[in-house]
Amino acid sequence: MAAAAHAYAFLGQFDESVEEARKTLSVAEEHHDNSLISFAEFYLSVAYTFKGDATTAIEHAQMSVDKAPTPADKVWGQTFLGWAWCRAGRAQEGADLLASILPLYEGTQLVLGQVWMAAFLGEAYWRAGRIEEAERTLQKGLELAIPCRIKMYIGWIHRLLGEVALAKNPEQVTEPLAAPHFKTSIAVLRDIKAENELALAYAGFARLHKVQGRLAEARDYFIRALEIFERLGTLIEPNKVRSELAEFL
Repeated sequence: MAAAAHAYAFLGQFDESVEEARKTLSVAEEHHDNSLISFAEFYLSVAYTFKGDATTAIEHAQMSVDKAPTPADKVWGQTFLGWAWCRAGRAQEGADLLASILPLYEGTQLVLGQVWMAAFLGEAYWRAGRIEEAERTLQKGLELAIPCRIKMYIGWIHRLLGEVALAKNPEQVTEPLAAPHFKTSIAVLRDIKAENELALAYAGFARLHKVQGRLAEARDYFIRALEIFERLGTLIEPNKVRSELAEFL
């Protein structure tokens, strides 16, 4: 059920993700197993973080940390708490927390954990304006993800690297810097139907077209992003895209 919850979150099917995660939590509570309760709580956090409900995501991630009976359980909870903080406008706090537990993932050499930490921490650094650190972290995660064919994170990290390229020098960004990352991200995410992340990639690609003066293309990609966000019921992001689209009216 937890795996199903995770998959639904990746697909952007948030209600289904929450439903499966709540089933997971119910079973864990029936067995009075705090390890499994902590596990289920961070999956609930994942669903709400993807949806954009940062307040609820933080509540569940904090519960995951509070219920954790072992150091390993606590690290899992802290991982998703840091990511939820990142998307709740607390990027610096998220970056500090994630950086503090990164050595534990590296020490165990759990590749999947290293990859998602790279995505979370790289995003936190980007949102906090720590661009060089973001780029290094994301590139390292991509190097680990590609040989293992972890498609969701390959697409996700390429999107973030496109955003980092835009942030480096948004007024002078050139095609070779950002476009290949966005194009790869869109191709991968579209193929696996990770629609919420795909919409984020469309929006990022739209901003690239905008700063390069290709306004018709920018408007087209903003519209694509908005259609997906509205259909999925994503919070926050649709308003950002609508504001950017209003500039074209």
